[in-house]
Amino acid sequence: MIKKKVEINMLIYKNTFDNIKTSNFEFPIEDQFYATETEAIVADGITRDPIGVSDLSVCSNEEFLEKYPKPSGAELAAKTICDTFSKTNGSLMEKLIKCNESVRKLNNKYILKCDYLENDYYGAVASCINIKNNILDYAYICDCGVIVYDRLGSIRFQTKDDKSLYSDPYINKIGIPWNLPESRVIVRRDYRNNLSNIQDNKCVSYGAITGEESAIKFIKTGQVELADGDIIVVYSDGFTNFLHDKEFISQILDFDKEKFEKFIENKSKIDCEKYGKEKTLILFKN
Repeated sequence: MIKKKVEINMLIYKNTFDNIKTSNFEFPIEDQFYATETEAIVADGITRDPIGVSDLSVCSNEEFLEKYPKPSGAELAAKTICDTFSKTNGSLMEKLIKCNESVRKLNNKYILKCDYLENDYYGAVASCINIKNNILDYAYICDCGVIVYDRLGSIRFQTKDDKSLYSDPYINKIGIPWNLPESRVIVRRDYRNNLSNIQDNKCVSYGAITGEESAIKFIKTGQVELADGDIIVVYSDGFTNFLHDKEFISQILDFDKEKFEKFIENKSKIDCEKYGKEKTLILFKN
């Protein structure tokens, strides 16, 4: 009698951690996720401008938080993406195309005319996976990502942060502080989902799920063959600075929920600029 090989792809953990700076305020949760035993998505809503304030250089943190839109378009977009993903059949690319269509409907409802400031398109970036027959399918857009560690903690695979690699070096040359409305308009209009932004013979734009048709061109997909004991992490950019940290890797190899959450909490408080952002992680073991 031939024994059939049984595969277990185990969902170990899923959680969104608050931004340390806003945890004591009623601030929207703009990271959202959906996960089953073999499939997951993380969507990170794109931060909005506060209502009635275009020059952020004269806006205190208290005023920013007070005038931040509630409900937030970023939260609505991220929730819409996760909800659509969970209800759509097909490949990861097909699912994200459907997610983009859902966000387009959201923007048609709430954004009468995009000004790239207070009335900018609602949107989010995302990463997602599907695991079947020891094959990891992944898809992502912008700086959400997927990373695979082997059973000893060495990194076998990690998606690239396209915005940091290809767009930010050019955005940083604009020379206008982000706090000023002119800068935000330039970045959101000229660099987001803009296929015609060619510099040095290459497109230097980044993608986001905003409902714009061009967004689909910025989705990256691929496959990774998994080995026994591999750890798969789907994450938002708030976890980026953790991923190569030896203690973080040790924590996920020998996972204990209480110890892990305490570690994340302490790390976030010690250096809130580097580790304290809102962040989401979904953890699988093959």
